[in-house]
Amino acid sequence: MAREHFHRDGFVVMEPIFTAEQCGWLRERLSRLFTGAFPTGIYPDEWYWREGISLPDATRHMANAWKSDPAIASLVQADWIGRWVGHLLGWDGCRLGQDTIWIKPPLARASALHQDNSFVDYLVPATLATCWMTFDNTYADAATIEYVPGSHSWPTVPLPRDFHAPGDDHRARMRASAEAVGIADPRVVALEMPAGSVVFHDGNVWHGAGAGRRAGTWRHSLAAHVLPAATCFSDAPGGYIYRRYQLPGDDVLHDGFFPPYPVHSGLPTVPLITVCEAAGSP
Repeated sequence: MAREHFHRDGFVVMEPIFTAEQCGWLRERLSRLFTGAFPTGIYPDEWYWREGISLPDATRHMANAWKSDPAIASLVQADWIGRWVGHLLGWDGCRLGQDTIWIKPPLARASALHQDNSFVDYLVPATLATCWMTFDNTYADAATIEYVPGSHSWPTVPLPRDFHAPGDDHRARMRASAEAVGIADPRVVALEMPAGSVVFHDGNVWHGAGAGRRAGTWRHSLAAHVLPAATCFSDAPGGYIYRRYQLPGDDVLHDGFFPPYPVHSGLPTVPLITVCEAAGSP
């Protein structure tokens, strides 16, 4: 059933799997990273927002914090993530491409709707799946994640240039893509979920976040972006950050930088619900 909904909509929502205590601990852990407190002493690959320098209402964003904090590594490399991605996508094996942390403060700016596959155009195959975890309750008017059901069947568009600064309409590029495939009024679902919830989404589905309009409401989230196990570097240009892990004359994604998940057979045990059963606002 979960796989049917995933292939129909391009995403599927899990029942909450983190307790209130775990969510509180993770919120604090994610926030601490943005002070530059890295337990391993290794910096993440991307780090946007600096305490005392950046605007307090700006979105905090970090990528590959698993290298910086063993707690983040244990979460984004958790066995159940690989098992569910393999089950939903039918992959024989998979590996972690990268993680991303998003902390959206109250009244945060929007993040443009986009497709994750646009960011891996330097890989073969240029596709991924994402496990997105929220550690706060999410609300339609508080920068929750938005999805366009069925949009994973649309063509992949080039890498967006307005991702962090989409202007007055964070859905504009998505609507242009919808129009190109003959859809005049694409449906957008803004997920409203309790803290501890998890969403799996296809790398081609359009998603993003609107601006925050609810005072006092934060959104702490963490995502694991998962690749097929056999993914390799292509000859295409791009990948200005992650190509640093490619060796000359070698197209392999080495395990030390792109950790593989254990291979299992059979269904994962973590329960799932669909977006139709979750609280979503059109």
